[in-house]
Amino acid sequence: MIDEESLGSLIARRRQELGKSQDRLADLMCAVSGRATVTKNEVSRYEREERIPTSESLRLLAQALDMSVDTLEHAAAIARTHRRRAQAARVLEAANPIGSPATVNIAAAEREEDETERREVLRSIAAASLVVAGWPVGARPGVELPRRILPEHATELREATNLYRAWVSRHGGGRLRRGVAALLERASMMHSASTEEGMKCELLQIIADLAGLGAYIARDVEAHGDAREMYRLALQAAKATEDRHLGGHLIVRMAGHNIELRRPGDTLGLLGAARQAARSALSPAERANQLCIEAWANAQRRDTDAVRRAVGQAEEEFARQDGTEFESWGRQHVTEAELFSLTGAAYGDLARADRRHASTAIARLQRALTLRGAAHARNRTLDLVSLAEAFVIANELDEAGNAAFLALEQVDDVASGRLANRLSEVGRALSPHRNRSELVDAFLYQLPVRLSRPHSRGGLFS
Repeated sequence: MIDEESLGSLIARRRQELGKSQDRLADLMCAVSGRATVTKNEVSRYEREERIPTSESLRLLAQALDMSVDTLEHAAAIARTHRRRAQAARVLEAANPIGSPATVNIAAAEREEDETERREVLRSIAAASLVVAGWPVGARPGVELPRRILPEHATELREATNLYRAWVSRHGGGRLRRGVAALLERASMMHSASTEEGMKCELLQIIADLAGLGAYIARDVEAHGDAREMYRLALQAAKATEDRHLGGHLIVRMAGHNIELRRPGDTLGLLGAARQAARSALSPAERANQLCIEAWANAQRRDTDAVRRAVGQAEEEFARQDGTEFESWGRQHVTEAELFSLTGAAYGDLARADRRHASTAIARLQRALTLRGAAHARNRTLDLVSLAEAFVIANELDEAGNAAFLALEQVDDVASGRLANRLSEVGRALSPHRNRSELVDAFLYQLPVRLSRPHSRGGLFS
């Protein structure tokens, strides 16, 4: 099936369909970006899957090949999965005789598990979409619903949602997709079974929250197409309940998703929509969070003045917070740690173009790390990765190797595809500095081993 085509073969096939050489494709990508940064050799590495393009390179490829970014992102996810399975197989071959069941069956077992998970996620999206559109869904065989949907049943759904949310914050989203999908489908069936309008409205709010959480988890395992579908569903559910506060929050999270995909223009557009949607419902801390994301988007646009302005405004807004009690779906985004994390990442992005900003990035990220607790281990580990990147730019190699190694040590406990990819990027940044720092060498030696461990499958193979 073409839908399951890996990135390298997809690029080569589409390039040949258009009658373009690798040289010509490289020239087109340079023309789109306005920079002479892509060569024939780079295109060749993409097609052989020796290198997976970044989000920015995928955008350039999409324009040069006249394809959708979604199609290329899906193919890139398949390519990453193939590479990680190959790494895992090599590790297993070292411990098992060639041809043993452990080596032969690993890929088939993982494919079957991935396909099952994907079917369950799509089924939950379909069920919730029907409910939000006003159509009932019946209980599936084997699913038992209460005879009457009571407030305590809604409370149970909210408590389960919050348990999943807490798990993501601590351990990443890699092992949670099926559980959240099942909860979303159950909430949808309960909505159809309910006869009271007040309960139906509450269940729609729960569906919106669950879909937003499902989107966040999909982002964490690099399933960006699923994340977009989940966000659309969450927004529709929030709109159906006329909950402007939740709707604004979801749009801000979509803006954060676009930051990860390096789409600063889309990010800024979504932040404007969020302000209009939420209006006066936003607290100072929530406005501060939006301004932090705005700063990061402007950093990706290399607008230094706009970054400084947004960071200053964010700090002013955060200082004005008044002890407001936040909803469970927004609590983790309005902390002081998050303010320093996001602004540190913004200055880290600026430092890619001007290394003088690296020291500011380092100071802010170090402050974020001192504020993070164990309950937010996933984000703390991502902060360590950002810190390692800033140290590389500052040419402080021992510090970069130390921060990267500390992040790598968390791989067993944080099942996150995003973390795995970020660590791989740090590995590429540090590779030219091999044999210049013992800490860098230790990280580079451990990196392929840690990223291929089978028990990390939830984040690394999803």
